[in-house]
Amino acid sequence: MSTLVIYFSQTGTTRAAAEKIAEIKKADLVEIKPERPYEMSYVKTVWTSMKEILKKARPALAMELPDIQKYDRILIGFPVWCGTAPNVVLTLLDALNLNGKHAAVFTTSGSTKPVKLAVKLKKAYPETRWHKPLNANGMTEEEVRDWM
Repeated sequence: MSTLVIYFSQTGTTRAAAEKIAEIKKADLVEIKPERPYEMSYVKTVWTSMKEILKKARPALAMELPDIQKYDRILIGFPVWCGTAPNVVLTLLDALNLNGKHAAVFTTSGSTKPVKLAVKLKKAYPETRWHKPLNANGMTEEEVRDWM
């Protein structure tokens, strides 16, 4: 089964998790790149994220969309901002056709459980075949191998 790991990372934590997952799963790796990078303090990031959530904004991307047709599984990683996925991740998900694809999320959050986010994404993208999410904080190689 061919796998693609797509991730967004502001501080490098999710990048490190995505690289580890891609290595273990022998997957290709794509970084979600916003047109306007979120290179700001934690407080400003929270404020910006809240504004994007309230406005249902879809920040522009500074990347070419990956050709997902050649992949059987799509693993999507991101930090949790204000209890949800950063809106730039939703920009990418809106642009991709995940209908019928097997997909799962992995998150890097100290407090929000990835299951809550997986439920939100399943409702927003019902044609995708969503699988069990993974909390990538402190994940072991065995957990990654057993996941999805």
